[in-house]
Amino acid sequence: MKTTKRRWLGLLLAAAMTLALAAGCSGGESEEGGQTDGEAVYKWKIQCGYPPGDQCYDIQMPMICEAITEATDGQIQFEYYQPGAICEPEQVPSSLSKGLLDAAISAPSETVQMVPAAYAEQGVPFYWENGQDVYDNFYDYGLLDFCRQTYDEAGIYYGMYVPNGAYMLMTNFQVNSADDITHKKIRASTSYATMVELMGGAPVAMNGGDIYMGMKLGTIDGYIYTVAELEMSSLKEVTSNVMEPAACGSAPVNLIFSKKSWDSLTPELQDIVNQTMQDIFMDVYNESITFDQDSMEAAKDYGVVFTTVDAAGMEPFYEAGRQVMEELSAQYPDSEPGFELIQQWKVAKDAGETTAAQME
Repeated sequence: MKTTKRRWLGLLLAAAMTLALAAGCSGGESEEGGQTDGEAVYKWKIQCGYPPGDQCYDIQMPMICEAITEATDGQIQFEYYQPGAICEPEQVPSSLSKGLLDAAISAPSETVQMVPAAYAEQGVPFYWENGQDVYDNFYDYGLLDFCRQTYDEAGIYYGMYVPNGAYMLMTNFQVNSADDITHKKIRASTSYATMVELMGGAPVAMNGGDIYMGMKLGTIDGYIYTVAELEMSSLKEVTSNVMEPAACGSAPVNLIFSKKSWDSLTPELQDIVNQTMQDIFMDVYNESITFDQDSMEAAKDYGVVFTTVDAAGMEPFYEAGRQVMEELSAQYPDSEPGFELIQQWKVAKDAGETTAAQME
């Protein structure tokens, strides 16, 4: 009889603990994680759009996630997943909106189908020269708020623009002027694909993981991608030339969350996470730049030629960037306010009023 009572008491206690955990961790979290000092613990699934070996998986994702876990005293923890483990990279936005994923390292090129305003998020070709430019535009000139508002309408919370290495035009031919791109097949996405088309080239949609074989087989003549991948993805083996300056000083990548998961957090936790993402922005960028420099040196040693286009030769590229902004604003009206914010920032930078301009 005593054994039966103890068994029932044990079952009741277990049931009570289960209910308490469920109440403390209800919402969009992927798994109940118990409690830390009486606070709910959220274990979130995060999938990276880029595989191990890519700096997004190896550097950006762990740096940001570990910073968030530390800042929240372990209340938010992450389980890392490779691309395709839960969904294909192009399915990430819809998976987040449905709550199948809690978070993702993705890119505007994947989200534009659900969030047309993401065309502005990717920026204007040849406008952002470095990570500080991106930081200024997002945190000082309103682009972050714009992204959060437009992503929210799709059931996604926009966490941050994830600073990456330089986004450069890399080819199997030398680029000395805009004319050299005419009739060339260039792997590019969103606003950069529009730029290539405006300059007489043929933009090709292609996943980053397919670039190596695309160059080897002649499917493409060049690509716009992060320069660190010359080393990390061995692209130096199929690339003969790199154009400078970069098409973007920090390749467009983002950290986005399921709105359901984000809304399950207390306002205090949300504030901590937002502040942590802002605080770590330049640290992540600086880490990426280190990899850029190492990759560029290794590529030069391998025989890849880096060609700097002079000021006169760059003018058609800048003009193409301005045309991109006009065309995409007209084609995707939801992106227009974002492009206007970028233009406001550009005017301020040219006048020496931004942090990046003052550092030059």
